[in-house]
Amino acid sequence: MFVPLELTPSTVVVLLLIVAAMIWAVRRITRRGLCDCKDHCGSKACSKCGAADRMVKEMEEAARSSK
Repeated sequence: MFVPLELTPSTVVVLLLIVAAMIWAVRRITRRGLCDCKDHCGSKACSKCGAADRMVKEMEEAARSSK
């Protein structure tokens, strides 16, 4: 009941595009990590994400103000 996969030129192009996107994504994750904080801090030595720090600070301030 399975339809055999035919490798037409368009199928090959689509498969190559998918493989290229996967390679780019893995390469980007291994070089930048999951947080893109390096885009915002101006140096490649930045190791922590400022967004997480801001979120924690805002949550602490909200907790203090609600008491």
